[in-house]
Amino acid sequence: MMMMTDGDLCTLRFRFDGDADRVGTLVSMVRSMENIDRVVEVGTDVPHLRDDSSSAGLSDDRGDFHDVEVHAVDRDAAELARDLVEVAARDLGVVVEYVDRF
Repeated sequence: MMMMTDGDLCTLRFRFDGDADRVGTLVSMVRSMENIDRVVEVGTDVPHLRDDSSSAGLSDDRGDFHDVEVHAVDRDAAELARDLVEVAARDLGVVVEYVDRF
């Protein structure tokens, strides 16, 4: 699992690709979890580009990406959050990527 630790606080970084309403639902689910200290959608002025759009036959080079940082109070809470994100993203039709940095 890609997780940064700072003392007892654990940070997870997710990149979601999907409909904004579905991503919002997913973020709300994580915010409602116990032992989650903070959930932040990290803004960026630079649009993300799909590296594989030409080879995949995708018509749009811009993805609907959302960078989200989650701070959990401990490693157990972070692992639970990651598990929830994985299951909920699949159920909502949102693609999730775990990243070290944005």
